[in-house]
Amino acid sequence: MIENISVRNYALIDKTDIVLEKGFTVITGETGAGKSILLGAIGLTLGQRADVSVLLDKDKKCVVEITYNVKEYALEGWFEQNELDYTESVIVRREIAADGKSRGFINDTPVNNKLLKEFGSFLIDIHSQHQSLLLGRPEYQIDMLDAFCGNKEYLEVYQEKFNRRKQCLTELAFLKEAALTADKEKDYLSFQLAQLDEAQLKKGEQEELEEELSLLSHAETIKSVLGRMTYDLRDTELAVITVLKNSKNSLAALKENVKDVHSYEKRLESVIIELKDLAEEAEHKAEDVEYNPRRIEAIQERLNVIYELTLKYKVEGVEELLQVREDIVGKLDGIQGYSDKIKLLEEELSGLEREMSMLADKIHDLRVCCRQQLCDCMKSMLVDLGVRHAEFVVSIEDTGEYTFTGKDDVKFLFAANKNQQPGEISKVASGGEISRVMLSLKYILSRTKHLPVIILDEIDTGLSGEVAHRMAQMMREMASRMQVVSISHLPQIAAAGGCHLKVYKEDDLHHTISRIKKLDDEERIKEIAGMISGSEITTSAVETAKNLLGL
Repeated sequence: MIENISVRNYALIDKTDIVLEKGFTVITGETGAGKSILLGAIGLTLGQRADVSVLLDKDKKCVVEITYNVKEYALEGWFEQNELDYTESVIVRREIAADGKSRGFINDTPVNNKLLKEFGSFLIDIHSQHQSLLLGRPEYQIDMLDAFCGNKEYLEVYQEKFNRRKQCLTELAFLKEAALTADKEKDYLSFQLAQLDEAQLKKGEQEELEEELSLLSHAETIKSVLGRMTYDLRDTELAVITVLKNSKNSLAALKENVKDVHSYEKRLESVIIELKDLAEEAEHKAEDVEYNPRRIEAIQERLNVIYELTLKYKVEGVEELLQVREDIVGKLDGIQGYSDKIKLLEEELSGLEREMSMLADKIHDLRVCCRQQLCDCMKSMLVDLGVRHAEFVVSIEDTGEYTFTGKDDVKFLFAANKNQQPGEISKVASGGEISRVMLSLKYILSRTKHLPVIILDEIDTGLSGEVAHRMAQMMREMASRMQVVSISHLPQIAAAGGCHLKVYKEDDLHHTISRIKKLDDEERIKEIAGMISGSEITTSAVETAKNLLGL
């Protein structure tokens, strides 16, 4: 329930603090006094859009704050889900700065407008002429029927599966489109893979072949150069090795005179050994190198295969070609993977639809089972509210398609006159009749469901006499189960409230200001008498007001 409403610098309200009581509160005042302005301020805390035009003083910020007692609403899970601190007393605040920037808070934690709207939907139901238009919408009608039938648990499970089914259909469409595109590439990818596999590529192969080709192509030069080097090092009369051996041997004559001779001998010996090894390697290399036209041709053919493939795939070697092959294998595996994923999704979708079908049947059965009871209650209520020949029918048809609320098309049909065929409410009912239908629905639901605070904005427009009295009784009865706030121009309804607030205007030096105050018994008598007789309050109007108040 709402415990307190605080408004600062909003429209015609400079500042006001309203303490709301349990039960039934009525708000009265002359047309234009600011009753609807109060609703606009409350709407800010429900996430409605606002700008600097709402500021009374353009140099100051607007602040609207509502304190709720949420003990009976089981909102702990919602607070935890949205990382908010839960308390039984919750303060919701909305601020509009002079520069137009807006901020919202729940228990001093900043929140966005989406969370404000979501939180407000648990706690406040504002019924205005605008909301009466909602009654003509199929989705609103089905929500009202389900609230009466107690379909909430079935619907929550069904809607969870409906959302998952929607995701599956989206994913399935994407996968099938991707699979179709991939399937068109499959033959070409298979051809590429076969071409690369046929080449039997090996890492390092290109470098080895290019090196061998270079040797074979220069075989004669290599043999000549290496042969000459072997000859000069080892085989000629003045071979380098022979000369070094002679030098080493001649050092023997110096052993007694030069102490470093032994070191010279060892170093010469090392050089001689190294040159012998070099001469032998050059000899063997020269023997191994042989001009072979057939081998050259084979190498060139193999390298041509590699060069053609690197050119085709725009890469720079065998290693990159092998990576291209791995990529092709991955794509082909992915094409097969599409089929597997599509199969799994189709199986999940089939299972979801089986479960949804069973749930939709249960939801449908409950709707069909309860609709006559709702129709009977509505007809009785409407007759009490002055629609003497009222007919109220709930039409339920199976659409054969899954929607967010099941497979039913639900329509509320209404007739106000004898021998009138019931038709869609939005087409056959007047504004006053729609308001009475809406009030009747909420009255019926309040007897079985824990509804939020309901604020009725001039729902009694156009009513009088016994009908107004019956409507006042309904509001009072609803208020025994929930908090009801009614903005009204009818004395019968004003007298039914347990708490009476009056909105009025007064002028200061600079502005016309809206004020609101709680009326005591004497003030209530005067206010209601004025509602009965107008600006000149008569004695009979005062007596009537007292009778209405039971004084």
